[in-house]
Amino acid sequence: MSKRVNNIALESISSKNGMLLADKVLSFVRSEIYEGRISAGDRINELEISQKLGISRGPVREAIRLLSSSGLVTYEANVGARVVSPDEDGVAQLYDVREALESTAARLAAIHMTQAERDALIRTLDAHDAQMTEASSTSYPRGNADWDFHLLILKGSRNDVIWRICGDELRDMFSLLRSRHGSSPGRGRRALQEHRWIAEAVVAGDADLAAALMAQHIRASRNNLLAAMRAGGDRDPRSSLRASAPRSISSR
Repeated sequence: MSKRVNNIALESISSKNGMLLADKVLSFVRSEIYEGRISAGDRINELEISQKLGISRGPVREAIRLLSSSGLVTYEANVGARVVSPDEDGVAQLYDVREALESTAARLAAIHMTQAERDALIRTLDAHDAQMTEASSTSYPRGNADWDFHLLILKGSRNDVIWRICGDELRDMFSLLRSRHGSSPGRGRRALQEHRWIAEAVVAGDADLAAALMAQHIRASRNNLLAAMRAGGDRDPRSSLRASAPRSISSR
C-alpha cells in the first residue's frame, strides 16, 4: 500500500513538473512570436527546442499540442508541426472577430475602468512613445508593447467572455498577425496615435467614441496587413506569411 501511494505521489510530481516545463516552452514560443522571430509557416523542431531549453522532448510535445488547440500550430505530413499560414480570407475573418469584440471591450472599458487603470493606459502609451523616440523609429516597439495596450483594454472591459476569446483562445494567433504589420513604413506612429485617441475616449468615459475608434483601429491594422500580403506576394518587410521552405523557429 505504501509503495503504491509513493508511486502515485511520484507520478503526480512528474506530471506537475512536465506541465511546468510545457509552460516554459509555451513562454519561449510566445516570446518568439512577440519579438517577431516566429513567422507564419515556420517549422517547430521539437529536438532543437528541447536542446535549446535543456529539457526532454515530452514537455515540448505537450506545449505544441496546446498551441495546436489554439489554432496557432498545425501538423502536416512529412513536415511535422509548423506555425499556421492563414490566407487573406482567414486573416480577414480573424480581424472581423477582433473588430467586433475589441470595440465592445473598449466601450465597456470606458464604463468600468478605474481611475488607476485609466492612468496606467496613458502611462503605457507614453512609454511606447519614448521607446520609439529613443530608437528614432517609426515602427511600434517590438515585443509585448502593442499587446500591452490591448491587454489593458480587454482587462478593463470586465467581460470574461471577451477576455477568454481575445485574451486567451485567440491570443497567440492575434499576436502572430499583429507582429507582422507594425514594421510597415509609418504604421507604427500611426498606430500609436490611434491608441492615444482610443485611450483619451476611455479616460473621458465616452463609450461610443471609444468603441468607434477601436473598430477603426482594428480595420486599419487589417487593411495594412492585407495590403502588405497582396503587394509582396504574401511577404511583408520582415518575413514570409506563406513560407515555401519552412524554417525552424529554434534555429534563429
